Amino acid sequence: MTEKHYLAANKRFKQGEYGSNPLWVLAEEIDEAELENAYFRQVHECMGQKYWLIYKTKEDCLGITIERRKELILPHVTNKFVYELECADERLSYEALFRFVDEQLGYGEKVELYTCWDGEEDADRLTVFDTVINLTAGLYISGGASFAIRKENQIADLARKFRWYDRQYVVIQR
Repeated sequence: MTEKHYLAANKRFKQGEYGSNPLWVLAEEIDEAELENAYFRQVHECMGQKYWLIYKTKEDCLGITIERRKELILPHVTNKFVYELECADERLSYEALFRFVDEQLGYGEKVELYTCWDGEEDADRLTVFDTVINLTAGLYISGGASFAIRKENQIADLARKFRWYDRQYVVIQR
């Protein structure tokens, strides 16, 4: 089974990749040494031309991808725009996620995150994993405990504290 992550907001977000650093290179313009040294490589064909999608380092590869799911209704969220979120269980992916959310949220707004196994979107959430992140107050509340978020590097501090859990509900608010 596949673990699914969802992001819900009260406004539309731009879909696509965020936080990664892909390189698209025509196949005829790249040499074998560069391909062999790449962290990740994959060939694609577009309009009769072959292209390589390359990530030079692991850091270049780790980001997030969001894609709108119009037909999906999650019983655990109140926001109306639901997106499927690809976000690896890695600190750098969490940084990309929190940077994206920080850039999107205005004062008084919130986004919701929900994670579960594919097909279990309607299952009861595990409230023990409920998490509230208040960016303005600098608070991270999870499992009944409250932690301060360092103001000088809020994104990195959140990425160190956060982890995905099955049927977890998260509110991030400003």
